Amino acid sequence: MSTSFDTIDAANRRFEELFNAGKLDELVQCYTPEGKLLPPDKNKYEGREEIKKFWQGGRDAGISNLRLSTGTVVEAGPDRLIETSSYQHSLDKGNYQVIWKRAGEGKNEWQLDIDIFN
Repeated sequence: MSTSFDTIDAANRRFEELFNAGKLDELVQCYTPEGKLLPPDKNKYEGREEIKKFWQGGRDAGISNLRLSTGTVVEAGPDRLIETSSYQHSLDKGNYQVIWKRAGEGKNEWQLDIDIFN
């Protein structure tokens, strides 16, 4: 396993933990400030506030027990990683792709920049 894989797998465990605990204010900090979420509802959610509203709607609809299975992580330059993986929760399962961006203070933190799932 590569260091990139381990880094994203750890980030996925944190995402699961925050979502399942309902800590959406903390969850949206996993996204870049200009992050984009493109779910199967054909809408595009841009920025942390819109992304938070989407995830709150999911929790309100009964989504719980989110589990992310990290698949592949490919390096795409010095500040981007592309993850292709699968998810499962109480109401559905599917696949997703995330473009992770090196961000944060000192650019040593990976954040979700574009999150697409079906």
